[in-house]
Order: sequence, then structure tokens, then C-alpha cells
Amino acid sequence: MILKNKVMKGVKGSETKRLIREAAYKQFLTKDYNTVPLKEIEKSLNLSRGCMSYHYPSKQELFIDVIDFYIFHKQDAKKKFKDISHTSLLEFIDYYIKKVEETMNAMRIYLIEKEKTNITRAYLNLILQAEYFYPGFNEAFNEITNKEIKLWERIFVKAVETKEIRSDVNPSTLALTFRILLFGKCFQDALVNGLRIEELKVVLYNQYELIKN
Repeated sequence: MILKNKVMKGVKGSETKRLIREAAYKQFLTKDYNTVPLKEIEKSLNLSRGCMSYHYPSKQELFIDVIDFYIFHKQDAKKKFKDISHTSLLEFIDYYIKKVEETMNAMRIYLIEKEKTNITRAYLNLILQAEYFYPGFNEAFNEITNKEIKLWERIFVKAVETKEIRSDVNPSTLALTFRILLFGKCFQDALVNGLRIEELKVVLYNQYELIKN
């Protein structure tokens, strides 16, 4: 019986922590780090300060957990792109765009409506804040970025081998190019109303047309 109570307590505690992280994500996504009050998160979940402190002794620890889960865990290439060993380059481009759209839609539900921003700008702002308030963020972010670039590179190498694209292209350069095209489009659209998926498709498809056989 004692063991059962401990297990139940652990489950309840992990669920509370998940809810705190989710509520904090909404705040950090649409507000600057320094303007996010923990008491607002506590109030939204009807939590005591003691309960909040038990799970997250400081705002920075809460912020770090948010970044770990919603950026590093969610954006891990191995988790996002599974079973692509038999995928052509064109199929991967379609799949990649679909995943970007799914990610944007999943994040959009966390935007606080009264905050005048769009999901692309909010996401980029969250990354910029992490540079200041998450020790070692740049190194960790570069690691997941490089994993994704390497994934693109493998897709390009295979496309050359199967003669889907020209043999005179450089897979490493192309992988970096496609990544830059995505981030460039994100930055441009963040200044307006958010990433335009249809325009992203046009940009990546056009690049594909330039290198296909």
C-alpha cells in the first residue's frame, strides 16, 4: 500500500509539472522573459507558491525546462523525421514542409491572443531569449541544427546516387542552402503575419527544379 501511494504521488507530481511547463510556455512564447510573472502562472493553475517552488525553485529553471521540452525535444530531427530511408528528395521536401506546418499549428494554440504577435515571430523571439537565459543554449541549438543539416545532406547524397538530381551538385552546400532558405523565409515572414507555408513550398520547389535531372 505504501508503494502504491508513492507511485500515485509521483504520477500526480509529474502531471502538475507538465501543466506548469505548458502554462509557462504560453507566457514565454508571447512575452519577454523579464516580464513573465510566476504568480500569473500560479493563478492560472490555482497553485500555491510552495507547490510552484517545489517543482521549479526559480524562474530560470522553469524557462530552461520549457526550452528543453518545446525546442530541443520537439525539434530533434530523429523524432520529427522517422522512417525516411526510402524517401526521394522531392518526397522529403513535401514531408519537411508538412512537418513545419504541423509544428506551427501546434505552437499557435499557445499564443496569448491579446499579445499582438504571430507564431513565427514569437518562436524566433523565444530562441533569442534563450541565448541570454539558458546557459549553453547556442551550443545545444547548433547541435540540433547540425543534425538536421546532416539529415538533408544524406537525402541529397541519396538523390545523387539515384540520379534524381544532377551529379555535379554538392550535397553539403545544398543542405545548408535549404536550411538557410527556411530560416530566411521565417525571418522575413515574422516581420509581417507569420510564415507563409505556400510561399515556402514555392521557394523549395523552385530550388529543386534547378538541380533535378
